[in-house]
Amino acid sequence: MSAFRTEIIGDATLILGDCREVLPTLGRVDAVVTDPPYGTGCAPRGGRAAGTLDFDATLVLPWDRFDLGWLDGIRSAVAAFCHPASVVALGTKMRSDGILIYVKSNPSPLGTSFEACVTRGFSRKTPQHLESYNAFNGQVHPTQKPLEVIEWVCDRAPDGCILDPFMGSGTTGVACANLGRKFIGIEIDGGYFDIACRRIEEAYKQPRLFAEPEAKAVQETLL
Repeated sequence: MSAFRTEIIGDATLILGDCREVLPTLGRVDAVVTDPPYGTGCAPRGGRAAGTLDFDATLVLPWDRFDLGWLDGIRSAVAAFCHPASVVALGTKMRSDGILIYVKSNPSPLGTSFEACVTRGFSRKTPQHLESYNAFNGQVHPTQKPLEVIEWVCDRAPDGCILDPFMGSGTTGVACANLGRKFIGIEIDGGYFDIACRRIEEAYKQPRLFAEPEAKAVQETLL
């Protein structure tokens, strides 16, 4: 791991590099939660109002290549988002046993109204779908998922460390910080890596509200 730039922020380990090169250097993780490239060639994002679209036709996404090779060697539980047309290919490759559905309350005119998150080894607790508004609310990455969607998926992951091989702007890392989970993130783009570091560092500065009920329960037990 020393060959790659690595940042440690709280319980998060962030690595700048190609996940195909980094993954063989890592030890075992307990779960993978990721939003890998869909290979669509473009990445329009939700507009500022329902039913609108922010789209830069000149935007080139060199990393947007659909490739399932990153799953080779991963034996942990996995939750990976994908385009609806790729569900069968992804599910077959990872030997999926479940699926979560992210429903967009403001689907774009050129996109689908939902996205699938194919899972293996994740909790089946309800609900199995979540509706979320995907309009532009300060996104810093063209394929950035709403934080509530990623937290919803991470909350169903087995206990332990969560890995995101396609970290992007760090939303999975922010979700793990909010949920008190250890996190490893890999990102190939230096600009987005720096953004992820800032976002996750800021998340760790916020009060950890999830710790309050546990502390209160211990106090009541002692009484």
